[in-house]
Amino acid sequence: MEEGKETKGKLTTEPKIQRTSEEERDRLSELPDFVLLHIMNFIDTKDALRTCILSKRWKDLWKHLTTLSFYQSSSLFNERVVNFNKFVSQVLSCRDGSISLINVRLVIYESIGSQLLNRIMKYAVLHNVQQLTMYIPFYYGKISTYLDPIIFSCQSLTYLSLHNLSSRPPLELPKSLQLPALKSLCLINVLFTATDNVCAEPFTTCNLLNTLVLKYCFLHNDAKILFISNSNLSSLKLMDLKIRDTFQHKVVLSTPNLSSLTVCFFEASSFTIQPLSSTCNLSCLEEGTINIATDISHPVLLGWLQVFTNVKILTLSYGTLKLILKDLSNLATMGSQPPCFVRLESLKVVTNQFRVISDEEVNKAVEYLLQNSPLIRVLLSKKLYRGCLLKYLGKCFYILFNFISFSVSLSS
Repeated sequence: MEEGKETKGKLTTEPKIQRTSEEERDRLSELPDFVLLHIMNFIDTKDALRTCILSKRWKDLWKHLTTLSFYQSSSLFNERVVNFNKFVSQVLSCRDGSISLINVRLVIYESIGSQLLNRIMKYAVLHNVQQLTMYIPFYYGKISTYLDPIIFSCQSLTYLSLHNLSSRPPLELPKSLQLPALKSLCLINVLFTATDNVCAEPFTTCNLLNTLVLKYCFLHNDAKILFISNSNLSSLKLMDLKIRDTFQHKVVLSTPNLSSLTVCFFEASSFTIQPLSSTCNLSCLEEGTINIATDISHPVLLGWLQVFTNVKILTLSYGTLKLILKDLSNLATMGSQPPCFVRLESLKVVTNQFRVISDEEVNKAVEYLLQNSPLIRVLLSKKLYRGCLLKYLGKCFYILFNFISFSVSLSS
């Protein structure tokens, strides 16, 4: 009788596979501590802490983590929020305090007490954190009422990404960021205040700052100019700044070593961007991008283009191209001359796959834009945006499904 076969109403089981001693070895636990910790630093801290039940070897290993990653999922149950807060407190209390932190990540969708948040910030600063990422709904406008500004004077911080998830008034930052080691900064939905005059100059003291991203940022009522002044800055992205639409309010650059500049505006609002200017000629500018999906005045657009006069590679979006064509159709603006792009080597025009624009229209806009510039290479690129791409793929799958169904019906 063969095992595992049913005979005379009886079912026999397959024999257990005998594992060799080589197969039973715990290869993961044989790895050195520093390798295991390196792996654990890539996962959520809650999952890393769960490894303590594996064996005595793993019991205290998590306490040596150099990355703390706290993720609080969106939930309507207050009990889960309380449990999350208790868990964070326990981690900070039990972790080996003699070890410096490299990275702290906070993703919080529910309310978190200011006391716990400030404890995290102080713990990070005292343990020489280098990288800090925060996705937090700050429900109060002034930072002093919610977050201890100690993090904005951290001497060890090299990377800071602050995303204010609240739809209420933006988070008001300190007038000046005292971050001497900071190299990369991303700020979303925050508010800048003026110093001694009408200018907001938050980045002047960040001497090592190389990369700056600003999105949904506001100016306080006492400020009329956002002055981005930094001699070391190399890459700058300005996205949907919410500054009053008046020529009294503007953005001024003082970034002589800037090599990459991106200006994007997608939302129509009474706070849409206004004049952008520079105190220097941006002679180091290699790449520039203008991406517009809302109406702005022609003088403002010409002012933006003036900032890009020394760029080598310029990319214009479909919306920007349509805006230029719209201005050209108005006889009152036909006399306005675009600047001379003295170093331009390549102009890339990105169009939307699902928004048709004729070659004649493209040529008309390009000819106007380059009428004062040397002959260069012009590239036309068609881009599938994410939302359009899904619709496009959906149509492809629909056609493919119908084709398969039709083929099956023929074969049957």
